[in-house]
Amino acid sequence: MELKKYQRKVLNTIREYARLTVALGTGAAAYDQLLAQDGLFSGHGDIRWYVDDVNGAPKVCVKVPTGGGKTYIAANALHVLTEELDVKTRAVVWLVPRNEILRQTLRQLRDPSHPLRMAIDRDFSHRVEVLDKEDGLAGRGLNGPAVEDQLTVFVLSYDSFKNKDGRRAYAENSSLVALTNYQKSQGDAVEVDGADDTALITALAGMHPIVVVDESHHAKSNLSIEMLRNLNPCFILELTATPSNKSNVIARVSAQELKAEEMVKLPVIVYRRDGKTETIQDAIMLRRRLEQIAAINEEKTGHHIRPIALLQAERKGADNAATFRKLKEKLVDAGIPEEHIAIRTGDVDELGGTDLQARGCPIRYVITVEALSEGWDCPFAYVLATVANKTSRTSVEQLVGRVLRQPYAQHAKSGALNTSYVLTSSADFNATIDQVVAGLNGAGFSKRDVLADTTDTAEGVASGPVPVQGLIDELMQHQGTEDETGSEDEPDDFNDLAISLPDENAKLPESSQEVPDTRHVSIDAMIRTSEAAEAECAKSAKDDAETLAGGTTGMGDDMNTFRIRDTVADTVRNLRIPRYRLERQAGLFSDLDDAEGELFDRDSLLEHFMLAKIGTEDIRLDAMHVADAKQIDISSDSELKVRNLSDVQRRGMKELFARDSNEGRRRSAKLDLPNLMSPQVQKLYGAHGLKSFINRVVDQMSDDELEGYVDNASAYAAIISHAIKDKADAFRVREFDVERRRGDITITPDYAFPSSAYLPNPLTTLDRTLYEAEDGGMNELELQMADALANCEGIIWWHRVVERRKGEFYINGFINHYPDFLAMTRGGRLFVIETKGEQLKNDDSRDKLRLGNQWASDAGPNYQYFMVFGNSPMDIDGAYSFATFKTDFLNHL
Repeated sequence: MELKKYQRKVLNTIREYARLTVALGTGAAAYDQLLAQDGLFSGHGDIRWYVDDVNGAPKVCVKVPTGGGKTYIAANALHVLTEELDVKTRAVVWLVPRNEILRQTLRQLRDPSHPLRMAIDRDFSHRVEVLDKEDGLAGRGLNGPAVEDQLTVFVLSYDSFKNKDGRRAYAENSSLVALTNYQKSQGDAVEVDGADDTALITALAGMHPIVVVDESHHAKSNLSIEMLRNLNPCFILELTATPSNKSNVIARVSAQELKAEEMVKLPVIVYRRDGKTETIQDAIMLRRRLEQIAAINEEKTGHHIRPIALLQAERKGADNAATFRKLKEKLVDAGIPEEHIAIRTGDVDELGGTDLQARGCPIRYVITVEALSEGWDCPFAYVLATVANKTSRTSVEQLVGRVLRQPYAQHAKSGALNTSYVLTSSADFNATIDQVVAGLNGAGFSKRDVLADTTDTAEGVASGPVPVQGLIDELMQHQGTEDETGSEDEPDDFNDLAISLPDENAKLPESSQEVPDTRHVSIDAMIRTSEAAEAECAKSAKDDAETLAGGTTGMGDDMNTFRIRDTVADTVRNLRIPRYRLERQAGLFSDLDDAEGELFDRDSLLEHFMLAKIGTEDIRLDAMHVADAKQIDISSDSELKVRNLSDVQRRGMKELFARDSNEGRRRSAKLDLPNLMSPQVQKLYGAHGLKSFINRVVDQMSDDELEGYVDNASAYAAIISHAIKDKADAFRVREFDVERRRGDITITPDYAFPSSAYLPNPLTTLDRTLYEAEDGGMNELELQMADALANCEGIIWWHRVVERRKGEFYINGFINHYPDFLAMTRGGRLFVIETKGEQLKNDDSRDKLRLGNQWASDAGPNYQYFMVFGNSPMDIDGAYSFATFKTDFLNHL
């Protein structure tokens, strides 16, 4: 099974985190560094601080919605982790929350033809052993050489070490003596509180395993944390759709990515019906119609789909079984073959081990309450119909996730087969919607994935589903009407249920005009509207997935993704903002279609920057003030990063310097300083040039500077790095001007706004925004500007630019300048606005203002650049005080 794009991205994130853990020494440091690479910081927005509750073992979480293939990601992650962590014993403890999932996971990992086992066999050359708890207690295949030579996977439940039976894992075990003695001889043995030194838990702890925690939101109790500590893990990988507040989330997969990769049936469309009878009848007819469509789809694709309807009855105390069987009898009386129906509740299981996806399986209807949430899943489930009493609050929350998985992880030819359906007769439709949304949230999705249809079926024609977010007013209008149809509950036992259906073999028409029965019209309209809704959902998912696809972590939360407002969409649909491009001449062998060149990158200006020829005379390493040296962090703009010396390195250097001459110290400094620079620095400026530059700096160091080097090596490196950056920046400015005038750099209108934006701190209270919300992380002056733009009649829309967020506009000149605001005037001009506090009248501001003015001049008369200060502006053209900008420009629009 081929990895999906988002799965590869998650695996790359896991690999990067493991690499950083080894390089930086702690899981917390690796977490912070990984997030920083995406411009995210612990404690900001919805990014939580790292939680260390397992004695320092790295513990991170991957958030993947239901249907996203969490276990397949985990199976592929095992090789990534063993490779990056360079583990001595290749052991994995795979924890699952329930016995049903335990049996399923064991079956899949032991089946040579299952994708999970195939992935592991591929990565570990078929040297794989999959064991359960009883295998471990019996010591099957567990000896020192074996566990080091193969991948040993223990599949266990959370309760394996927690309940009374779990105490066996702490007891003396003669079957494990050979393994535990070997661990002692190798220095790997670990003492576990309350456990014998030959116990299973002790043997596992001595393996220092990688621990995979499936559905990790179930494993947050104190007992669960204690169990994880006792396992002495080298790494913990959590998998869940709903991380807890103790989860260190390093990667998130969005619902849009799953839809774009054809993994789930979205949107979920919720229909209201007048009563229990209408709900069941329409669910049956909708399922029939979907099966007819599925038959046509199979002719085209060869994929067999037999749509299944889940009928959710109400729990009735001790008479549960009788109630469910009465519903089954009513379905049979209506003409549905008995073998097409199965009851699956906590008390009755007529499914057993039935493979619901097998061609020969007859099941089309499953009667349940909520028990299907316990590990049950079937991609053929399309329709969820809740047939509880009208005033019942029976929850559909636990069942919604069961109808989301897309058969074969591939979209069908008809959009109706790429959609999920919920039918309800609840008098409180709003409450049902809330439950559906809650169920989707529990599966890792959001209210954006729900549509609702409140049409009265007696009218004969469905008006079509509408987004849940805009539904509140409509629900209030319909609430009174529904109450008028009768507020009394129908009987609990289904005795008065009268299901009237057309012949099962009667083919429903392609056109609703041919059939007078309004139920046929309604079902046909449901199919048409579902196909239209699914097409829109698929297009939106593709656009949104591209918006969220950048960065290392994919930490975009689809619940915080906002679209361009409908009222201004036309003004930006064809808008293309100019950016600089490298001119590419069309030569004899060039592609004429690509002659317009590529997007300009400021680092291309350093092509002729020769660090070996740059002077060092102005660099001073003042040992008395070296603590003030500025540390430079790596960024997407290829700035510089300086590595700090570890205590071990510092002690070694002190010992060396103490007995060395000044010339020997200079030689050591010349060798050490390049290693304090990051690989990115060496790549940007060249190892040879960097070495030459550093050698000349060291040669001119005074005796005092040399004496202070050991205690200030990292700070010296920072001073040198800062000097290199200043010289490179000055070179960029000169080179940019030369290449512009020479025509090597041109300007072309090519930037288009993404259709949606991820905002961890959304601001929704201001008017005239470009998106449904704008970023709320603003200082006082920025908020003043946003308020002024929102209240200016001459502004159509404004947008708050978030620096380095994927898809944002920036002026790509000799610096990458992300202005604070973009605003479109009614006259068709685009204002590009940078706000500055009074304390920021510095070289950075001058560079931005210089580039902004140059860009506006090159872009043409419809573009204008402003740098706005709180009060006193810089004395440069294009700089204004806030009051002047508001009076002279906004008030005159």
